[in-house]
Order: sequence, then C-alpha cells, then structure tokens
Amino acid sequence: MSDRTDSIDRASRLLARDVREGAIAGAGLVVWKDGTVVGEQFVGNAAPGLPAGPDVLWPIASISKVYTAAAIMRLVEDGAVTLNTPVSLVLPDFTGGARQEMRIRHLLTHTAGFIYESPEMEARLAAHTPLPELIAEALASPLQFAPGTELRYADYNYLVAGHVATMATGTPFQQLVRTLVIEAAGLHQTCFPPLPLVHPRIAHIRGAPAEGTVGEMYNSAYARGLVHPAFGVFATTSDLARFGSMFMPAGPRFLSDASVRAMTTDQTGGVAGSHPSMKGYATDAQIPWAIGFALQTERTPGLYSDLSSFRTFGHGGASGCALVCDPACGVVVALTTNTHLRTGREPWTRRVQSVMNCVFAGCDLSPHGS
Repeated sequence: MSDRTDSIDRASRLLARDVREGAIAGAGLVVWKDGTVVGEQFVGNAAPGLPAGPDVLWPIASISKVYTAAAIMRLVEDGAVTLNTPVSLVLPDFTGGARQEMRIRHLLTHTAGFIYESPEMEARLAAHTPLPELIAEALASPLQFAPGTELRYADYNYLVAGHVATMATGTPFQQLVRTLVIEAAGLHQTCFPPLPLVHPRIAHIRGAPAEGTVGEMYNSAYARGLVHPAFGVFATTSDLARFGSMFMPAGPRFLSDASVRAMTTDQTGGVAGSHPSMKGYATDAQIPWAIGFALQTERTPGLYSDLSSFRTFGHGGASGCALVCDPACGVVVALTTNTHLRTGREPWTRRVQSVMNCVFAGCDLSPHGS
C-alpha cells in the first residue's frame, strides 16, 4: 500500500470533519493489509460521555447477516442442511403458493420473495414484540415473487433463515452463531446477545428505528436482547475487520475454502432485482449476491468504493457501519459510525464511500491471491 499512512489519515480527517459538522457523533476505522493491521483511527464519541475507541462495541446492523450466513455455512459443512434444502422440509407448515419452491439458498441470496420486514416494525419494536412473533409474521407474509426469480433485499430472509437453522438443529440460533462463528473465529470482542443489557461501552445510534421509545433499535435493552439474525450482532471495529479478513485469499479461516468461495462469488444465477441502498443501476439490474456478502462487480460498479476492484465484497449496516474487502489489493476496511441511514440516505452513502475512497487511493492494486 503506497502512501498508506497518508490515505488512512485523510480518511480520519474526513471522519473528524463529519464529527465537527454534526453528521456523526463518533467513528472507528480499522484497515488490514495482507493479514496485518496497518491503520486504526477513532474520532468523536460513540455515545454521550463515551469516546470512540478500540474497546467500544458498535451495533453493526445488517452486517450481522454475514455472521448468520457463516453460521449456516458451518451447518452445510457439517451436513446438517444443504443450501438447496427446501424451507418447507424443515418447516412443514410453510406451504401454499410458491412456498414449496423456496430453498435455504434463496433466503441467503435475497431471492426468496419475502417483503423487507413487517410494515409495522417500529410499532413491533415499541411493543417489545418477542422474536417468535416476528418470525410468525414473516412466515405468514405474502411472497412478492416466486423464489429464485428475482432479487430483493429483505431482513425477513435472514430472520427466517435463522429460524430454519434453529429448527433443523434443535439449537437456539444465538448459540449457533456464538459457537460456530464468534468462538470458532476467535472474535473475543464480538457479541450476539445475550450480553449485559446495560453495558458501559456500547455505541448509541442516532436516528434509529423506533427512536424515543422503549424498543429503540440497537439502543434499548429489548432490542439488544432480541438476537435478530438480520441485525443483532455487536462488535468492536477491530473484530469486525478481523472477521472480514477471514474471507480473504490468505485467511485466516474458520470456514473451509469451499465455503469462503460460496460466500464471495455470485450465487444468484443472474436474476434481475433491486436493493434499497443500491442506487444508480437499472431497476431490473442483475445484481450479484453471494451467500451473505454483496459483490461489487462490473454490474454494480462503485457499490462500496469508486477505487476498489470488481473483486470487492462486503456489506453495509444501516447503523452507520461498513465492511469492505478487496482481494485484488489484499485490503479489508472496517468502518463504524453511529448515525442511522434513516437520517439521510444520500449523505450517509457519501460519507461511507468517501472514507473508503481515501483508503483505497493508497492501495497497491497489483494482484494478490489471484
């Protein structure tokens, strides 16, 4: 990485400016290059009275979906399920219409047909709705299309996937994630609750759904204990980067190389689709999606960074986080901030991508692990 320090310093200055201007309260940035941490920066406050720092747990929101996908891939490796296992085989009451055609693969690639989430999600949070009731509502919701024929990003896909894994194994899903992913990967500063409901070092997310209620997403005791497979993981910035490094060509590994390949290459069969945060593409674009990770390719240029390669994979979190991995230059970038996407999608996206551009501008783009 040429001008490595300068590029990370530029990214840090951008984040400091965002703090000064009130766009975010605080942020963490950790960069790995070829398996080594080459930069770590923290600015502002993660929560009132809590400076951003290396031991702060950040709600990583939808990046949690990749941890869910990884847990299910461990089950695939063990023969407990296959990606082509019908959902109705595990959930016999899930019948009617095209439901019998839905496979676990469809859930993990956002091609299952579910709506995004409950139309009354904020009310559900405010009412402290138990997770089994959220699952029941998801399973009863109408499908938008036949499984496998389109791609539409949805929290429901991963809520149901976690439930399928639980029913297939008889093990609570939070235990599967903790055992098969967090502990197996040695992520000592990552939590998929239960965790202390009053924790002294958890970032507070501004603008979160159900803000101002006792069910405020990410911030309330209820939401933190919900263990939602689509958005329930908390991690330090460094642990988030370490998790991303485990999908890079040189590892380290807690999954097999075969599983890593499935999680970093297109698994959608080229179906047309859409994503609420992917702007500037055709409404019927063939958006590539792996098992868990979204992919930046020739069909989705600039998804994560204008300056990372078409081999880039990653995931964003609406809480203000992003995990971006580019095997072409051996770089993993973990960014954690604390302002929700709902406060303004376009400014949010520009903030994240501007930081990523600063980092990748300092990368040596010669092939690594090709």
